Amino acid sequence: MWCGRTSWPRDLTVEHLLPKTRGGRGIPENLAVACRRCNRRRGAKPVVAYVRERIDAGEKPDIALLRTSLERLSASTSRPHADYGARQLALLARVGESGSAEHGRFAGQPFGLELG
Repeated sequence: MWCGRTSWPRDLTVEHLLPKTRGGRGIPENLAVACRRCNRRRGAKPVVAYVRERIDAGEKPDIALLRTSLERLSASTSRPHADYGARQLALLARVGESGSAEHGRFAGQPFGLELG
């Protein structure tokens, strides 16, 4: 999900979109699949902050999958989870629409698609 690489099944882990250290629980809508390396590297970083970090590292996060996961989370019956999902979904859309100073190379490009 984060790095865009294909992992061996044994290297896949359960990722908490709203990290446990920030109050995230193991409810189905808060869980996603990530490689062990990305799960460890992300730690408790917000979704969009980690997406930007991975893009800066030259990786290609699966934006469509992230968007779908955050939409599911924003529909959660748990208020903290739903609020977090909605906030991160809005931020993800802004990153994709305009980029930022540090992500200017993506401005005008369809976000989530191969760029080269």
